[in-house]
Amino acid sequence: MLNKPLGFYTNESSLRFHLLGVDEGLMMLIVFPNNKVMLYDCNVTADNEDSIISYLKSVIPIVHNPNTNLNEQPIHVFANSHRDEDHYRGLKKVNAQFPIQSIWDSGQSGDSTASDDYQYYMGLRLRLKAKNENNLKVPTPSDIPIASFNGVEIYCFASEEHYSASFGNGQTVLKHAAKVQHTNSMVLQVKYGNIALLLTGDSDWKSWKEKIIPNFKSKVKSNILIASHHGSRSFFTDEANDHIDILKNPDTTYMESIDLISPDITLISCGKYDTYHHPNIEALKIYKKKSKNNQVYTTNSYGHLLGFIEQSGNYTVVPRRFQESRSASRPLDMQIICKYTLDGNTKEIANGSSQVIGGELSFEAKTFGGMREPIDKVQIWWEVSNGGTGTCKSHQEIYYKGDDEETGMFRFNRLLSYRGTHLLLCRIHNKAKGSITRIFRITGV
Repeated sequence: MLNKPLGFYTNESSLRFHLLGVDEGLMMLIVFPNNKVMLYDCNVTADNEDSIISYLKSVIPIVHNPNTNLNEQPIHVFANSHRDEDHYRGLKKVNAQFPIQSIWDSGQSGDSTASDDYQYYMGLRLRLKAKNENNLKVPTPSDIPIASFNGVEIYCFASEEHYSASFGNGQTVLKHAAKVQHTNSMVLQVKYGNIALLLTGDSDWKSWKEKIIPNFKSKVKSNILIASHHGSRSFFTDEANDHIDILKNPDTTYMESIDLISPDITLISCGKYDTYHHPNIEALKIYKKKSKNNQVYTTNSYGHLLGFIEQSGNYTVVPRRFQESRSASRPLDMQIICKYTLDGNTKEIANGSSQVIGGELSFEAKTFGGMREPIDKVQIWWEVSNGGTGTCKSHQEIYYKGDDEETGMFRFNRLLSYRGTHLLLCRIHNKAKGSITRIFRITGV
């Protein structure tokens, strides 16, 4: 059975992806419908090693290796967007558990070439190539897919070999100040069932202005955008500029790319804002304005962000925390009760049922065994993750119950407005007794 929370929505025949919360770095795992696995970038550190390796073990498919007669969890492709530390860190630890079979990268040299992680990456790259030249690919950007996995097509929009800098006095120079490894970051688009997922690495405004849009303007439209460089302003303007201001800095600012991508959802991999000021406040406002229904979610706020794309064209993004759990011991317990009202008729409905859109949902958290006692030690959270389908598929809102809602702490009301599968999370935490999390699923039809 597909691991929850994706198991609430879809089955093994879909494309599944996992944007891992790895603080100030990027790590994206994609499992294709044929169970081939791609890891786009890596940032395993001493602080997150145990949790990340454990998570990968839970989601990478197990396959039998006839050569060793052992079961393995291979990573068929490691795609390195560029050789900055936070995009390949900890690869040795990953490869030890999940053998990497091939590498794609931008071909662009990194910024910190003396580190142990860099040396390991380059050594692995050489070893895989020596084993079979097809194990190493520096993709050439093209409107023809560079690979296909059981109906999933992957396109490359940028890599090092595609970039032509301007020339002056016989030397290669950049037109404007920029980190060349960002300008040459590998950008991939993954398409399945007419839904596109865009992996931008740390690509900057210069890459998009001077090569991606001129060559792929009609191709970059994507439903799900993994924001570049942890939500930095470098996607829109040179970081030497104080602000994203196209009037003040017209030569080093570029805004057309986000309009052409036109995402339904933007996901940002980042750590705490105080560390590197990511996501940039001005960039975040732009992403929210340009994404449907202001749907912008960060790993710092939501943790691991999971998603799927089906061949039918349905897709969803949901936080990993949307699964049932408990730390409170029995007989302490909690149950979500739901009543549904439509056209003046009210009925209690079962978890997992389908209901006609347009009615009102009234939820109540019922507790047992003294879970809400003493009341002054109890906290409760209600959170929704929408998974719209069909004409409602752009509705992928993730939100908490508002502080101003006057239904009381143990109740939560909402309209069933969209077609699709909707998850309601209720978590009760008693400071003296522990926590219980329950999920209620409703499908709007």
